[in-house]
Amino acid sequence: MSSLTKRILTALVFIPIVLWCLWRGGWAFFALTLTVSLVAIFELQEMLDSMKEPVFRPLLYVASVCLLGAIYLHGELWVSPVMCAAFLAVAIGELVSPLAQPFRRGGLMLLSLFYGAFLPSHFLLLRRHPQGLAYVLLVLLGTWAADTGAYFVGMRWGKHKLAPRISPNKSVEGALGGLVAAALVTGYLDSRLQIGLVPGWILGLLIALAAMTGDLFESALKREAGVKDSGWILPGHGGVLDRIDSLLFAAPAIYYLVRWLG
Repeated sequence: MSSLTKRILTALVFIPIVLWCLWRGGWAFFALTLTVSLVAIFELQEMLDSMKEPVFRPLLYVASVCLLGAIYLHGELWVSPVMCAAFLAVAIGELVSPLAQPFRRGGLMLLSLFYGAFLPSHFLLLRRHPQGLAYVLLVLLGTWAADTGAYFVGMRWGKHKLAPRISPNKSVEGALGGLVAAALVTGYLDSRLQIGLVPGWILGLLIALAAMTGDLFESALKREAGVKDSGWILPGHGGVLDRIDSLLFAAPAIYYLVRWLG
């Protein structure tokens, strides 16, 4: 079976599940977000293992469940208490550990929690908003447009490297194509959904910039870990982080814009 066939089959299986959970909201969307978060943390730990930097996985999984569960039940009210509790647990764990490496192991633990659980939690926060379904759709489709526009424009006209040390295949021309594509898609969506926050094309530019940053950040993580893909769970696509890296930065960007303007 070719790689393209695997990609298509994987998309046909998972896209309807994601869309149903998004439309249903509530427990279904929470279960989806929690599952994605735990798999993302697993992939992060696998990358750390490949770097000979193992961390204490059970604490990360427990902290992630507590963080996402608290946000699902109470919104962002419990973000600070759970994050502080996780920090204290990591600190105490390093104090009693024979290794006692708070900078290295403690920092990697907290980075994994922040990247693998806190950033995905913004999808739950967005979905709780009265217009949450529209906002999450905007993030998903705007990010998809940015990625697609960057890919095709970069393939056709890309000449100037965007970040050669991190991702040699990405170009400035591709990035501009992604910005334009996202602005067009979100501008059209805004005209149909009547979100009324700011002009839709501005939302598209913000989503595209955040998405590109997230994509480059995950590329930097994989380059440091010396791996091509973050995982293998999605045939033809690699790992979960390979599919959500852009979304992890785009969702918080829109959420905090909504909070600021709302």
